[in-house]
Amino acid sequence: MKNFILILQFMTRIPININLKVERENFQKGVAYFPLVGLIVGGLEALVYYMSAKIFSLNIASFFTLVTHIVVTGAIHIDGFGDTIDGIFSGRSKERILEIMKDSRVGTFGAVGIILLMLGRFIAIKEMPFDTVIVAIVLAPIIGRTFVTFLMYKRRYAREKEGLGDLFIGVLERKSFLIALIIGCILTLVIARAHGIILLIAGFISAILFRNYVEKKIDGVTGDTLGASIEINELLILLLFTSSLF
Repeated sequence: MKNFILILQFMTRIPININLKVERENFQKGVAYFPLVGLIVGGLEALVYYMSAKIFSLNIASFFTLVTHIVVTGAIHIDGFGDTIDGIFSGRSKERILEIMKDSRVGTFGAVGIILLMLGRFIAIKEMPFDTVIVAIVLAPIIGRTFVTFLMYKRRYAREKEGLGDLFIGVLERKSFLIALIIGCILTLVIARAHGIILLIAGFISAILFRNYVEKKIDGVTGDTLGASIEINELLILLLFTSSLF
C-alpha cells in the first residue's frame, strides 16, 4: 500500500496528506501500480466529462476534460514531452540535446509540440460519440502508463548525474515490470473487451518505436522521455477510438 500511495503522490497532484518514509527502491516497486494510477487519472477525467456533458456542449465538456488532465497530473508528463521535443528536434549532438532537455525554458519546438498535443487530445475527445468517449478517456492513461515500463526495464539512463528518471530507468525489477503489464492488460481487456487487443498492440508498438528512436538520439532514456512516451501513447489511444476500427 505504501508503494501505491507513493507513486500516486509522485505522478499526480491528488492531495494525499500522508508522510511516507521511503527509499529509492520504493519508487521502482511502485511502478507495479502505474496502471492503477492511470485508472484513477482516467476515471477522474471521465467523471468530469460525463458531468460537464450533461450541462454544457460537448466542446465545453472536452475542454474541461483537458483541463482536468493538466490539473490532476500537474502537467508533469506534458512538461517532459515538451522538453523531449525541444531536445530531439534541435538537431544537435547527444550532449547538447540533453542540455536542452534539462533547460527549464520551453523552446519553439517544445511549445509547438505541446500545442499540437493538446489540440489533438481536444479534437479526439470532441469527435467521439458519448458512449465511446468515456471508455477512451479511462483507457488512455492506463495504456500510456502500462507501456512506459518498456522504457525503464533493462534500459540505460542517458544522463551521468541522477535525476527523477534515474529512480526507474535501469533499476526496475522484473517483478514490478510484469505486475504492471499484467494489471494494465487485464484492465484494458475488461474495459475495452475485444477492442482491447488492438489497443494493447498499438500501445506496445508505439512505446517500442519511441524508445528505439530516443535511444538512437541520446544513447539512453531520461525522465523527460518517460513523460513523452505516456503522452504520445495517450493521444494515440484517443485517436484510435475516432478511427473506423472502433
